[in-house]
Amino acid sequence: MKHTPNSIGAFLLGLAIGGLTLGGSVAYASGIVATLSTQPIFVDGEQVEMTAYTINGNNYVKLRDVGQAVGFNVSWNFDESRVDIDSNSPYFADDADVVVEEITVPQTVADMVTQVFVQSDDEKAVYRIRVDNGTNAGLLSTGQEATVNNIVSMLDQFEALYPNGTSWGDNTNSGDIYWYDRNLDATIGGAFGCNSYTYALRDVLYGRECEAIYTHNDLSQVRVGDVVFLWNDSTKQGHWIVISEIGENSAGTYFKTMSGNANGKVSTDAPYYTEANMVWYPDSTVYCFY
Repeated sequence: MKHTPNSIGAFLLGLAIGGLTLGGSVAYASGIVATLSTQPIFVDGEQVEMTAYTINGNNYVKLRDVGQAVGFNVSWNFDESRVDIDSNSPYFADDADVVVEEITVPQTVADMVTQVFVQSDDEKAVYRIRVDNGTNAGLLSTGQEATVNNIVSMLDQFEALYPNGTSWGDNTNSGDIYWYDRNLDATIGGAFGCNSYTYALRDVLYGRECEAIYTHNDLSQVRVGDVVFLWNDSTKQGHWIVISEIGENSAGTYFKTMSGNANGKVSTDAPYYTEANMVWYPDSTVYCFY
C-alpha cells in the first residue's frame, strides 16, 4: 500500500503508535507489560527494520521511526511541549550527510556531545552542537541520581567544553561560533542565544527526550539544575537560564546561572538575586526535571 500524506493518519492509528523508549525485551510501567514484538513490518511491500513492542495485543513503535520509514518529519517543540508532525516535509535525521567531528575529552558529558563543522565565516569556524544520550525520567541522562553534586559535575564538564565567553551563535564576537538546534528548525525560537544554550544544557542533563516532571512560578524555590524562563509579561522581556549554584551573601539569597546570551557569549558566573528577580521577572516559569 502506498502512503500519501492524507493516509498517514490512518497508518498511524492502524499501528497504535506510541513514543516508547524502553530497554530490554520486557518492560513494566504502571502495571502494563511490554514485550518486544516479533511481527515483521512492511512499508509499500518492503520489510523495514523497526523496533516494536507488544502491549495488550497492539504493536507500539516510535513515531520518529514511522516518520523515517513512511517519509514525513517529526520534531519536538520545546516551547509548546508538543510533538510536531509535518506531512509535507520529508523525514530528516540530525546531521544528515555531514561529517561529524568528535570532541575527544575524557569526560562523561563529552561522550554525549559532538560538534559538526558547518562553515567558515570571516576566518572563524562555525560549529553546530549535537547531543546524543539516554533519557531516564527523574534521573540524569547518565542514569545517576539527580543530586546537586552530580548536576554540578555535569555542568562543570559542559563549561569545560564551552567556557565562559564562548561565542554562542554571534559572529560579531571573536573566536569560533557554536550553536545548538538539534532539529534544524526554530523549535525554541532559533539556534542562537539563551534559549538555544539552555536547550543544549537541558538535553545534556536530562536526555533528549526528557519532559519536565512539574513546573512552578516561585523563583525563591529554584534548585540547582532547574531550567528557568525569566519573563516579565508587562515589558515582554525574557531570558532562559539553568540554575548552577544557590547561596547567600551580604546582598541576600542569590542563584548563579549558565546562559548563552550575555552579548552573544556564554555566561557561567552571573549572579541573580531572588528578591530582585521576583520583581523584575514576576511571570517566570521554573521547569523541574527531577
